[in-house]
Amino acid sequence: MNRRYFLHTTIATSLLAPFARAVEPFQRSAPRLRLGLAAYSFRDHMMHSSSKQEPVEGERTLTMEKFIDHCAAWGVDGAELTSYYFPKDVSDAQLFAIRRQAHLRGVSISGTSVGNTFTHPAGPERDKQTAYVKEWIDKAVLMGAPHIRVFAGAVPKGGTLEVAKRDCIAQLEECAEYAGKRGIFLGIENHHGIVAEADDLIDIIKAVKSPWVGINLDSGNFHTDDPYADFAKCAPYAVNVQIKTEIQLRGAKEKTHADMEKFVNILKAANYQGWVTLEFEEKLDPWVAVPATLAKLRPMLAGGAPAAAQENWQPLFDGKALGQWKATDFAGKADVLVKDGQLILPQGGDLTGVNLEKAPATMDYEVAFDAMRVLGDDFFVGLTFPIGENHVTFVAGGWGGTVTGISCVGGENASENETTQFKNYKNGQWYAVRVKVTKAKLEITIDNEKMVNLDLEGKTLKMRDGEIEIAKPFGFATWRTSGAYKNIRWRKL
Repeated sequence: MNRRYFLHTTIATSLLAPFARAVEPFQRSAPRLRLGLAAYSFRDHMMHSSSKQEPVEGERTLTMEKFIDHCAAWGVDGAELTSYYFPKDVSDAQLFAIRRQAHLRGVSISGTSVGNTFTHPAGPERDKQTAYVKEWIDKAVLMGAPHIRVFAGAVPKGGTLEVAKRDCIAQLEECAEYAGKRGIFLGIENHHGIVAEADDLIDIIKAVKSPWVGINLDSGNFHTDDPYADFAKCAPYAVNVQIKTEIQLRGAKEKTHADMEKFVNILKAANYQGWVTLEFEEKLDPWVAVPATLAKLRPMLAGGAPAAAQENWQPLFDGKALGQWKATDFAGKADVLVKDGQLILPQGGDLTGVNLEKAPATMDYEVAFDAMRVLGDDFFVGLTFPIGENHVTFVAGGWGGTVTGISCVGGENASENETTQFKNYKNGQWYAVRVKVTKAKLEITIDNEKMVNLDLEGKTLKMRDGEIEIAKPFGFATWRTSGAYKNIRWRKL
């Protein structure tokens, strides 16, 4: 059963019809990120815990009220009160007392969470899980918590992924109907099992027909080839975010430190609005590590979308690693490096460069970047890019340092065709370059000065013959010159 058929059949045969539409990405105008802290971060210090037989004791023992006090002391706006750490059979009066304490300390209760399983087939165990979630929906209402984190679960023994997903959707819809009538969001977490992969999680979310369901997006739970890419896929569906300090790649035995700022920028690019809650799991003393991590995280959440996310720009270089860029195998190349947020092509014997295996687009797109000639007197910008099925190279600073133009137009290179211009470039100075490709025209500016304005109708476009051809389909190169690049980005027109 393929994913398209799965989505079609689950939506068409859903048992519940109170909601008119399936879940789609939430439409938000601009990012607004609020800092929260999960009680789970202090799981070994909570007085009441469903995972301990004996209550902990000592000065660092926490009740929910004391946890809220610490959130206030650390300047945290929201407290996520994990259900595992409430007293067993917690009373309404106790929930009201917690709500009162949060209000007096100026802390919002951002949500709570439950440890359910939604993949049981119809029967007593499934009914038990449904009742458990509905019980905590009622408790969330009493506390003033607008969101509950729920789990999907694993494929039951002898079952299949498709059937488990179908059962999860049915149970999630039943609980969502109950939650929606009480104004509570349910966020299904990317927590292993049938939602270990982003596509499976999105399948389930899209099939559920309720405006009160979304993703509880956990930055540490995608143990995939690229957790950041999977996080970005799910961000438009997020109703709550939990951020962690570590990630674990597929097949890796150990966790590695997460780039929290990269996760935050993904949220900003998706215009996410809501809680970003620290859920600290590292094997460190949380009394020391949590306040320090909050201090790092707080300034990251401030401000709007990163520059590359504005106006639908997408980054092609994060300033920290080559990522998908590969050193182009030029014969006299120097070793490419990333330093101080810059992609640096050192001076080589002849050509030095990097390229992508796939161009971001071939027509109706725009590329922008900042470039600097660090050392040398020849071209520091040699951008090879596609125009439909053809490829050309934009050269800046060539043939002794000033030639600017396209190679090749009408069989002639950048130094002798209709695009040829001459411009003096200073070493150590950044230049803002912008390339716009449409079916009718190629336009290139440097510092808003029009350098290329080429009508494409009837034009013969090709690469210059020689080693530069291996820069296709999309790459940067320099010639006996050190060049640096930053803020490399693109967008579809």
